[in-house]
Amino acid sequence: MGSACQNCHPNSLGEQEIQLKPAQKVPSKQIIISNNDSIPLNQQDEELVKNTSVITKLHKMQMKSMGYYEGEWLNGMRHGYGIYTWNDNTIYAGQFQNDQMHGKGQITHPNGDVYDGDWANDLANGFGIFKQSNQSTYTGQWKDDLQHGEGIEEWPQQIKYEGQYVKGKKHGRGKIVFEDGSRYDGEFINNQACGNGEFYWQEGKYYKGQWKDNQMNGKGEMFWPDGKHYVGDYENDKKHGQGQFTWENGKVYIGGWYQGKQHGKGYIIEDGNKRECIFENGRLVNNN
Repeated sequence: MGSACQNCHPNSLGEQEIQLKPAQKVPSKQIIISNNDSIPLNQQDEELVKNTSVITKLHKMQMKSMGYYEGEWLNGMRHGYGIYTWNDNTIYAGQFQNDQMHGKGQITHPNGDVYDGDWANDLANGFGIFKQSNQSTYTGQWKDDLQHGEGIEEWPQQIKYEGQYVKGKKHGRGKIVFEDGSRYDGEFINNQACGNGEFYWQEGKYYKGQWKDNQMNGKGEMFWPDGKHYVGDYENDKKHGQGQFTWENGKVYIGGWYQGKQHGKGYIIEDGNKRECIFENGRLVNNN
């Protein structure tokens, strides 16, 4: 039994952490919209918009903020459909209400980021699609410019997350598929796998149990495609505490583990015989 630890733990399990992509950038201009955005630079134009007692479409005007607006006005405010171009060439085309982006609209940033969807109070609110210049995409619910509710994030590396968000972070139930085909299905807290979840490796290995900070932590089970099986405690992605390991030939070790290696008192069950044993850092030192 001197080689028992190598047989049970060939890769020290080294189960790779779940690497999650950061949350998307926010869709809006990320600044407080200036009052000068809605005040025409030309005094005649300013008088013209002040006299719009009904929704009126007017010509393209330059604002005091040096941006340009072409569209509908009401009572001196942008109201209805219009196109606003900021002096950095950010463009919003869509609905306004009482001088704010409100309703359906699309904003295009100079770097190529585009948000198309619902707005309220100058921020993304409701359902919308945000496509970034790096080809990553978020499709789903928004609240005050942050992903909030159900949504789907996809990256050009063929990584995809589908699940719940809270204030811009993956939070709640969700599942993520990685470029190599491995996948996690379970609970998230603040963008990290946390709680109960299942992870499937591309080569057929499978874990179900508890997670903390993207690592296996707590009670869990690991299954290998060749028939090996472990059930017990994990800490920081490694067997740690008490657990039972079963080899493909039916041999069983029940006992202590320390940082992925058999450690402390335990039992080995083989061919119907049960005997006590002691391990130190994966090395068998006593085999009664």
